Amino acid sequence: MLEARRGIDGAKPDAAGEEIFAPSQATHVIGLRDTIALIRRRRFFIASFVSVSLALLAIALMLAPNSYTATAAIVLERKEAPLLEAVTELQSEERDRSAIETEMDIIGSRVLAGRVVDAMNLIDHPWFNTYLPEEGEETSIAARIKDWIGSLGASVGLDLAGSVRRMPAVSVQRDQAITSFLSKLSVSRSGDSLAVSVHVTTPDPELSATLANTVANVYVAWLQDVKKQAMTDAVTFLREQADEIAERIADNERKIAEFSRTNDLASEARDDVLRQRIDGTNTQLTAARVELAGIQARRQQAIGMLHGATDMDGAALTSPLLASLKGDQARVMRERAQYASNLGPNHPQVLQADAQLASVAEMIKGEINHIIEDLAGEERIAAERVRQLENDIADLQTRLREKALAEIRKRELERDLLADQKLHDVVVARLGGLDPYAEIAQPSARVVSVAAVPTRPAFPQKSRIFAGGLVGSALLAILFAVAIETLDTKIRSGERIFNVAQLPNLANIPRLPRRLGRRVRASLGHLAELKRSSYTEALRSLYLACRIRLPMAKPAVVFTAPLSREGAAEIALGFACMAVQDGVKAVLVDFDPRSALPLAERDDIPGLGAVLSGERSLADCLYSLPNIPGLDVLKIHDRAAPDGMTSLHSKVLRWLMEELRASHEIVVICCAPVLILEDANSLAPHVDGVLLVTEFARTREQELASATARLRINHAPLIGTVLTGVEPQGQPGRHPLNVANYPRQARAYLRY
Repeated sequence: MLEARRGIDGAKPDAAGEEIFAPSQATHVIGLRDTIALIRRRRFFIASFVSVSLALLAIALMLAPNSYTATAAIVLERKEAPLLEAVTELQSEERDRSAIETEMDIIGSRVLAGRVVDAMNLIDHPWFNTYLPEEGEETSIAARIKDWIGSLGASVGLDLAGSVRRMPAVSVQRDQAITSFLSKLSVSRSGDSLAVSVHVTTPDPELSATLANTVANVYVAWLQDVKKQAMTDAVTFLREQADEIAERIADNERKIAEFSRTNDLASEARDDVLRQRIDGTNTQLTAARVELAGIQARRQQAIGMLHGATDMDGAALTSPLLASLKGDQARVMRERAQYASNLGPNHPQVLQADAQLASVAEMIKGEINHIIEDLAGEERIAAERVRQLENDIADLQTRLREKALAEIRKRELERDLLADQKLHDVVVARLGGLDPYAEIAQPSARVVSVAAVPTRPAFPQKSRIFAGGLVGSALLAILFAVAIETLDTKIRSGERIFNVAQLPNLANIPRLPRRLGRRVRASLGHLAELKRSSYTEALRSLYLACRIRLPMAKPAVVFTAPLSREGAAEIALGFACMAVQDGVKAVLVDFDPRSALPLAERDDIPGLGAVLSGERSLADCLYSLPNIPGLDVLKIHDRAAPDGMTSLHSKVLRWLMEELRASHEIVVICCAPVLILEDANSLAPHVDGVLLVTEFARTREQELASATARLRINHAPLIGTVLTGVEPQGQPGRHPLNVANYPRQARAYLRY
C-alpha cells in the first residue's frame, strides 16, 4: 500500500514506517500557471520597470523632433527600341526587373543627388551641410566657448579662433550635403509595378515635399537630357557612317572595273574566248593522238613483218612497190611449183625460180625497212604535235584557273559592294527617321504623382511607439523577472525545502490578509475568533501530522527557525491551540528571549528565573490564557535579568522537561533562531521532535541548509519543516498538503 501511494503522490516511508511527503522526481514543466505565479510574485518589480520605461519613453517622445515624409511617384515607360535598330522592334516588351532596379539605383545615386543639391542650393542649408552652424548656434553656449577659446589663443599669440572656425572647401561641403541628403532619401516600388516612389524625410514638411518633387523632376529631366544626347550622338554617328559607306561603295566600284579590265573578265559567258580556245585545242589533241596511235600500229606491224612475226598478207601497209613485189613473189612461187612438179626439184628452171624468189624476198625486206623508217619519222612528228597541244592545253587551263580566281575575287568585291549599298540604305533610312526628332526627344519616365505637403509626422508615431514600448517593456520586465527568479534562492515550496534540507514539509501555513498594506501577525484574537479558517485549518493539519510522527506519550516539540522574524512563535502558539482544541492539555514554553508571543512583553508574569531563585514555584509561573482554556504559558527568560536572558544548564532543562511532562500532555517550545542562539541544540537531547519553521519568499536556501546542518550536528530529532506566510498564487507548483493550496475553494466553503 505504501509503495502504491509513493508511486502516485511521492509519499515515502521513513525509518519508523510512516509516510512523509517528498517531492516527485518528475521533471516540472513551466506552464501558464507557473508564469502567472511568477508575475504575481514579481508584480511590483514588473510594474515599476514598466512604469519607469514608459516614463522614459514618454520623455524621449516629447524631446524627439518630428520628421515628415513626402512621396512623389514616377512611372517608367515601356522599353524603347535602341536608336540604331528598326523602329518597329521591341516596342511591346516590358522592362525587366534588373533594369527597373538599375533605374532605382540611379535615382539614389550621388550623381543625381548632386543635381538636386545644386538645384535646391542645399549647400547653404545647415540641415544638409553640417559644416554650417545651426540657426541660433552663434548665440549658444558652444559658440561662446569657441569665442572664448579664440580670445584665449589670441592672448598667447595663437590663432585658435581661426582653427576652430575654418571652413572646408566647397567641394567637401557639397559632398557632405549630398551624403546628408541621401540619408534622407529612399526609393521603393510595389511588387513588379513600373511605378517608383521617391520618399524624402526632413523635419520641415514643406521642404520634404519640395525635395521629393525636385528629385522626380530632376530625374525626368536627366533622362530627357540623356536621351537627347544619345539621339544626337546617334545622328552624328549615322551621318559619319553614311559618308564613310558612300566612299567605300565608290571605291569598290572602281576596284571591280579595274580588276575586270586587268584580268580580262567577260561580263557574259559567250564572250569568253579562253574557254573556246581550250575546246578547239582539245579537239586537235584528240585527232593528233589518234593519228599517232595509227602510225605506231603500222610501224609495229612492219617490224613484225620484217621479223616474220606477222603475215604479210594481213598487213595494212600501203606501198605500191611492196604490193608489186608481193605480186612478183606470188607469180614466181607458182612457176616454181609447176616446174618442180613437172621437171623435178633439181631442174635448172626450179633453181632459177628459187633464185628469183630470194631476190624478191630481199627486195621486200628492203621495202619494209624503208616503210619502217618512214613510219618512225611520222611517229616523231605526230608525238611532237601531241606534246605541243598538251602544253597549249596546260597553259590555257592555268590561265583559266587564274581567271576563275579573279572571278571569285570579283564576286567578293561585288558582294562587298552590295552589302555596303544595303547598309548605306539602312543608315540613310534610320538617319531620316531620327534627324527630324533630335531636338524633341521624350524621356522614358514621367511624374504621375506630385508630393503633397505632409500634415502628420512619419516619425515618431507616438501612439504606435508608446503601445510597442508598453508591450516591449512588459515582455522585457517579465524576462528580467525570470532572470531574477532564476538567481533567487528564497524558499517558495515544500519541494525546494526537501531538495535543500532532505526534510518533509509537513504543512503550508497561509499568509493572513493584509490590513492597510501591512502584514498581520497571528494573535490570540485570531486563534480564538477564527475557529474555522484557512489559517487554523493549516495549523490543524500540522498538528495532525505531528501527532502521527510523535506516537509517544506526552511528547515535547521544539519550534525554531533559521533566523528571527520567520514566524516560529506564531506557529508554536497556533500548534498549542490546535492541541488544546483536540482535548490535550498543553503548555507553551517561551524559550526565545526576543519572543513575538503576545505575553512576552508583560512584566507581571514571572519567568523561570523566579523558580530557580526560589521566589516562586513552577506552578506559580504558569499563566493560563483566558481566551483559550487548557493552554498554559511559561516564560523562560526574565526581562528583569541584566541581559534579558536566563542561562540554563542541562540538569535544569532535564528537570524542567520532567516537571512539565508530569503536569501536561504535550509540551510546545518556542525557541530562538538556530543560527543565532544554541538554545534549540541545548534542548535537543530532552525533546521528542524539532520542527524548523521557514517563511515563504523570505528564508533563503543557504539559511535553511545551514540551520539543518547545525541541528543535525547535535543529533536533534528533526521531523520536518513548516512553510509559513504562503501565497498560493506565488508558488511554482501544486503541493497536496492542506487547505493552503486551495484558498479560493476554502474561502467559498468556510466563508472566510
